[in-house]
Amino acid sequence: MWRPMKLRLNDPGYTDRLANFLRSLGQTAFVAGPGQLEIDAPATSSARAELVIYLRVWTVLYPDAEVQVETEDDELPAA
Repeated sequence: MWRPMKLRLNDPGYTDRLANFLRSLGQTAFVAGPGQLEIDAPATSSARAELVIYLRVWTVLYPDAEVQVETEDDELPAA
């Protein structure tokens, strides 16, 4: 089962950069609006864990770009 995960950025200026970063890592990322991305990924704990790792790398590269992660039925820790 696939379930979209929503990402929200505190600064919309990073939206395209984050989408491109995730795409470069093989993720399916769609820009849903300013400061909003949707990731189409399997609804598994390993897929969520992989995304969290990628977002931790992102925060090292862009420490000012805070990202909140949401799913339909639960929330993941912020990166």
